[in-house]
Amino acid sequence: LSAKIVALAVGLGSSIFRRPGYVVDGVVVMGALLLEVFLERKGGGLLVVVSLWRIVRVVETAFELSDEAIEVQIERIVCQFEALREENRRLLEILAEKDKIIEKLQQELDQLM
Repeated sequence: LSAKIVALAVGLGSSIFRRPGYVVDGVVVMGALLLEVFLERKGGGLLVVVSLWRIVRVVETAFELSDEAIEVQIERIVCQFEALREENRRLLEILAEKDKIIEKLQQELDQLM
């Protein structure tokens, strides 16, 4: 886990600090490793705590991803709705023009009879 945090820090650079989850992960992992080194016998459960923390983070990330996916779907639906609204407006205009043409042709037909 600590190697992952170091790799993220190297890969993301200073932008890692813009993601609170990564920062908290780093603090928890590094803190657990330091306590494990300094409190060898008492700190045996710290790696378990870090592992449990990681599970919590994975679940949280899954919820964040599902929220983002839902937001993307909502945005797509809104865009589709706007496109359909515009198409409906355009078709209503065409229908009104066709109605005028039909009315005009009906008047011409009435005059011929």
